[in-house]
Amino acid sequence: MIIKKKKKKIPQKFIHELIEKTDIIELINKYITLTKSGDNYKTLCPFHNEKTPSFIVNQQKQFFYCFGCGIHGNVIDFLMQYEKLDFLSSIVELTTLHGINIPYINNNYTFNKKYSYKQEIYTILKKISKIYTKNLFFLPNLAYEYLIKRGIEKKTMKKFSLGFAISHNYQITNYIKKKYTNKSIIKDCGLSLQNTKKIKYDRFKERIIFPIKNKYGQIQGFGGRVLKKNIKPKYLNSPETITFYKKKNLYGIYELNLYNPKPTKILVVEGYLDVISLNQFNINYSVALLGTIITKYQIQILFKISKNIIFCFDGDKAGRKANWTSLQLSLSSLNDNCTINFLLLPKNEDPSSLIIKEGKKKFEERIQKSETLYSFFFRKISDKMNLSCINDCIKLSVLTIPLIKKIPSKIIRIYLIKILGNKIGILDTYQLKKLITVPIKKTYKKTIIPIKITTMRLLISLIIQNPKLVKKIKKIEKIKQLKIIGKNILIELIQLIIKNKIFKTGHLLEFYRYTKLEKTFKYLSTWDHMIAKNKIHSITKELVNKLLIQHLEYKYNKLITLERKNGLNNEEKNELWAINKKIINIKNIKY
Repeated sequence: MIIKKKKKKIPQKFIHELIEKTDIIELINKYITLTKSGDNYKTLCPFHNEKTPSFIVNQQKQFFYCFGCGIHGNVIDFLMQYEKLDFLSSIVELTTLHGINIPYINNNYTFNKKYSYKQEIYTILKKISKIYTKNLFFLPNLAYEYLIKRGIEKKTMKKFSLGFAISHNYQITNYIKKKYTNKSIIKDCGLSLQNTKKIKYDRFKERIIFPIKNKYGQIQGFGGRVLKKNIKPKYLNSPETITFYKKKNLYGIYELNLYNPKPTKILVVEGYLDVISLNQFNINYSVALLGTIITKYQIQILFKISKNIIFCFDGDKAGRKANWTSLQLSLSSLNDNCTINFLLLPKNEDPSSLIIKEGKKKFEERIQKSETLYSFFFRKISDKMNLSCINDCIKLSVLTIPLIKKIPSKIIRIYLIKILGNKIGILDTYQLKKLITVPIKKTYKKTIIPIKITTMRLLISLIIQNPKLVKKIKKIEKIKQLKIIGKNILIELIQLIIKNKIFKTGHLLEFYRYTKLEKTFKYLSTWDHMIAKNKIHSITKELVNKLLIQHLEYKYNKLITLERKNGLNNEEKNELWAINKKIINIKNIKY
């Protein structure tokens, strides 16, 4: 019997069905590019820096393993590690991917309530988005006229689900009040404000509405742009709610995921209209920050989408400042295969206005000529410095070295220090390199002490790695009678596989999550038993017979001990002879 640690859990049957629905190759391919290699797929490990691919994914076993850092597991483990999610959140991620709901979670009233409530908010926001869209296409109106004037076509408006918040104070607030009795819904949708008389009214009025979606297309919140110059602020977003976190969102992520999920480069812009205009010109690799301030979380998301980031902010003071802030915050995420460029726009231009003026070809030429991180880095810091002056050379070194040290990539650090040496006239950069030397932080997991190889452990390991082997084990009833260590674990494993029709390692291990056997079984799942693939079936039969021999030898030795002490009667002598004969017969079996 599998004894679970005390953990509020989702029904095991549902988890098994969810994993069955998810192909590990398709899932991991959404995040990193896998290459076919024999029976497996491989790539550079996303969990540690390496130059030679050691990250292996096996479709048949629905299991991944890195020979470099030892990380391994199934689809749930991958999401937990890659997206930094807890177990429940990774389940929610998979259910969202498949468009299904999580059933009631035993003994976890809080999670059930929060999860179902959050799904309800998503549903309401989707309905409200349709109201805004309906408003936009109820012509004539200022929003539609403004978008047409900005060069946005009707089909593009529909593609991005654009809408219009009319001047009515209570259109959305009254809709929510009428449809839903739960008073907290008005607050948690983030679409209403309250005046001094405690009367609730619409947050968005006389604004173009931009639904902000997650990568699965669920609307998390809204952004609104004013249509009249005297209204402040120019842009207004939903407040922080149960579904919306501005610092973790990227506008256009859904459309990017839908039309260009693995872009070779990604263009990072400020606003909604920038993404929409670029997309209309078939530049379908842009996302917006919902402002000029980027967060480290957003940088991590961006590098997961593409290793080549191009920052393209507005050609004003705020945009120029945003370029430098983005560079500083990005340094700690710069690994060997990452690049950052900066597309600096003409004064008072933004990506939307510029592409409409110049067209796709000229805009892409600008992208091709965008300034590298290295050039921008030194140009920005050394601005107004006289590098023929020793004091300014020292100043440049003092300002750049602490920033260079933040970069995890040794290659990029060395390259930057070489540029610094050339600029300040120190061609022998040995001393400078010493200044940027960063202590190596080992990110690998602790080495697991190898466990002793026994017949039972080897058999269990083979079954974990190849669950279909249980079909070949015909002596289950005999195994039940054995007096050997590990028998109960083996029987339970075999019965679990047969009962739940488990044929893949990744699926099997999920049944042992949060059990006492979890760590041992995960270790055995990656145990290199040095057995050729075409020999696995015959070795399995041999191991089962070895267990029978162990049991018979135990009985044999017990009778020998008895014979030495007291002697054996005829019945015991016959039993001893029969046991010896069985042992010889089993040993003579050819595999």
